[in-house]
Amino acid sequence: DKPFMPINCAGLPETLLESELFGHVKGAVTGAASDRKGLFEAADKGTLFLDEIGDMAPSSQAKLLRVLEDGIVIPVGSNKQTVVDVRIISATNQNLNNLIETKDFRQDLYFRIKGVNISLPALRDRAQDIPEFIDFFIKEAVTEVGSKITGITDTALTILTHYEWPGNIRQLRNTIRTMLVMCDRDKLDAADIPPEIAQRPQLASGSTPAGLAGLPLDELEKQAIADTLAKTKGNREKAAKILGIGERTLYRKIKEYNL
Repeated sequence: DKPFMPINCAGLPETLLESELFGHVKGAVTGAASDRKGLFEAADKGTLFLDEIGDMAPSSQAKLLRVLEDGIVIPVGSNKQTVVDVRIISATNQNLNNLIETKDFRQDLYFRIKGVNISLPALRDRAQDIPEFIDFFIKEAVTEVGSKITGITDTALTILTHYEWPGNIRQLRNTIRTMLVMCDRDKLDAADIPPEIAQRPQLASGSTPAGLAGLPLDELEKQAIADTLAKTKGNREKAAKILGIGERTLYRKIKEYNL
C-alpha cells in the first residue's frame, strides 16, 4: 500500500536522470519552470525500481551511492537536504562484475545494491515456459484488441517454442500481438508467424541444423519433435511439456511422423 516508482536508467540523459531521481529547483535544468520533487521523495516509505541500472553514468552512480548510504536527497540546483526512507530494487541485463572490471560500474555501489539476487534466465533457456506465456499474451491481446481468437494451433506453437527469442519476453509479446491483429481465423497458425521468425526456427538445443530453413512446416514440426524426444531421452511427458502440447497430441504426432 506504499508508493512504487519505476524509472529506466538507460532511457534518460544523465542530467535528466538526476533531476528525475533527486528533483530540481526552478531554473536548475532546461525547462524547469518550477520546483519539482524527485522519485526518491515520491517513493518515500515505499519502493524505487531502478531498471537497467548497469547503464547509469558514473557520475550518477556516485550521487546514487551517496543517497543510499545516508538517506539524504539534495535536489539539483539546491542545498536543501531531505531525508528519505526508500527500498531499492534494481535490474540490469548486463554483467555488473564485468562492468566493474572495465571501470564502468562502481564496485562500492554494486556491494550497496547487492542484497537478494534473482537471476532470470533468457527465454531460450526455459522453453517449457513459452506456451504459458503465449496463452497469457493471447488472452491479453484479445481483451485489448477485441478479437475473437480462441488459441493457437499445435504447428504454430511448436515453431514459436523452438525459436531462440533474442528479444525475450518483449519480443514474444509483440509477436503474439502482431499475429493476432493479422489473423482472420479463430486460431493463430503458422501462416501468421512473422517471416523473420518462421524462417529461422530454433530447436530446444539452441542450434539451427544446416538446411532446416525453407523446409515445409510439417517437416519443421517433425524435426522439432524428434529433437525434443532425443533431448528428453524418449520421455514423452517431458517432451510434450517442452513442446507445449498435450501428451495425446504428441503421441498422435509420433505415429503420424513415424518417429
